[in-house]
Amino acid sequence: MKNILIFTLAAFSLYACNAKKKVENTDDLPKDIALKPENNLSQQQDKDELTVAIKKIDSLAQSETCSNVADFAFTAIGAKPCGGPSSYIAYPKKVEAEILPQIQKFTTMQFAFNKKYNLMSDCALVPEPTGIACENGKAVLVNKNSGVSQVQ
Repeated sequence: MKNILIFTLAAFSLYACNAKKKVENTDDLPKDIALKPENNLSQQQDKDELTVAIKKIDSLAQSETCSNVADFAFTAIGAKPCGGPSSYIAYPKKVEAEILPQIQKFTTMQFAFNKKYNLMSDCALVPEPTGIACENGKAVLVNKNSGVSQVQ
């Protein structure tokens, strides 16, 4: 009896290993990550491009010492996945013609990045600063409710 049971299990196991099931819809099967067009390497390269762009913008924004707030302005920068700017940046008016196109390009790049990789965020609106203050030679964005909001 014991031998018959072992023989039966072995026969079913061999049959199961040899049985070939035809797959009709291969779209639901896992894909090789190397064949995936938007893999992690691509995302990292895109992220590196964003980092380089924001560093150039930050360098321009901090190129002048802040001693008079009238010499500075601020604008929205970046794009949150849910919409709206990711933050605001203060910059010297002297470099406005150079920095604003770079900010617009960065914002467009970040919008495309968010869409390409289906990113999500908290969808909270970033409040627009109410002004600028000079602190220790740096332009600082001022928020109506909480005073200083961020240093640029």
